[in-house]
Amino acid sequence: MKLIYIEWLKLKNHRFFWIGMSLYLICMVLVTVVAGYFKPFNQGGEEGMIVFSTLGDAGLYKLPYIWQHLTYLGAFIIKFIPAILLIFFITSEYTNKTMRQNVIDGLSKFEFFSSKMLTALLMCIVSLTAITIITAILALLNNESFTVAEFFEGSSYLIAYFFEILFTCIFASFLAFLFRKSAIAIVVLMIYYFFIEPIIGFALGEPLKYFLPTAASRELNVQPFTRLMGVDAALSLKSPDSVSTKYLLMTFFYSLLFAVGGLLILKKRDL
Repeated sequence: MKLIYIEWLKLKNHRFFWIGMSLYLICMVLVTVVAGYFKPFNQGGEEGMIVFSTLGDAGLYKLPYIWQHLTYLGAFIIKFIPAILLIFFITSEYTNKTMRQNVIDGLSKFEFFSSKMLTALLMCIVSLTAITIITAILALLNNESFTVAEFFEGSSYLIAYFFEILFTCIFASFLAFLFRKSAIAIVVLMIYYFFIEPIIGFALGEPLKYFLPTAASRELNVQPFTRLMGVDAALSLKSPDSVSTKYLLMTFFYSLLFAVGGLLILKKRDL
C-alpha cells in the first residue's frame, strides 16, 4: 500500500496521466463501437445487386464471438497508449531526478521498481475493466435471448487481453529503464514491434518465429475477421475459437523475463 500511495501522490495531479488515460478509454470506446459500421466487403444480392455489409451486420457483436472480436480490437493498436505513458513516467523520474530523491529518502531500488510494476498492473486492470464493461453492454444491446452460460462463453479472451496489455507495458518499462530517454524508448518499441521482429520472424520461419518475444502475445488473440466475413476457407485459414495455453504461458514467461531484466538494469546502473 505504501508503494501505491507514493505512485498516487506522483500521478494524482499529473495532467498528462489523466489526459493520456482518458484518451485511451475514449479510443477504446470509439474503436469498438465504430468498427460495427465499418464496410470491409461486399455481398452479392439478388439479380446482381451489390449489398454493402458492415461488420456489425456480419455479427461483430454476436455471442459468443463478441468477446474475441472486441478484445482483439481493444488490444490492436491502442494498447500502446498505456505503454507509452509508462515510458514517459519512468524516464521522467530520471530527468527530474525524483528517482534519486526517492532512494535518498529511504526507498530501495527494488521498491522503486516494484512501484512502477504496480502502476503497470493497475493500468492493465483499468483497461481490462473497461473492455469488459464495453463488451458486456454491446452484447446486451445486440443479442436478444441467451443464458448466463451463453453470455460468458468466450470470455476467456479477457485473460488473453489482460496478458497482452501487461506484456506490452512491461516490455515498454524495460526499454524505459534501458534507454532512460522517452523518445528513444518509444521509437525502439515501435520499430522492434512492427518491423524488426516481424522481419526476423519471416527469416526464421515456422515454428521458430513464434518463440520471439512479442510473437507469443500476438498469438493470444489472432485476428478473427476472416471467419467473421466467411473467407477462412477461401484463404486456407482457420480462426481459433479459444485462447492457446501455450502462448499464454509464453507471454507470462516473457513478461517475467523483461521485468527481471528491467530490475537488473536499475540495480546495476547509477542513478
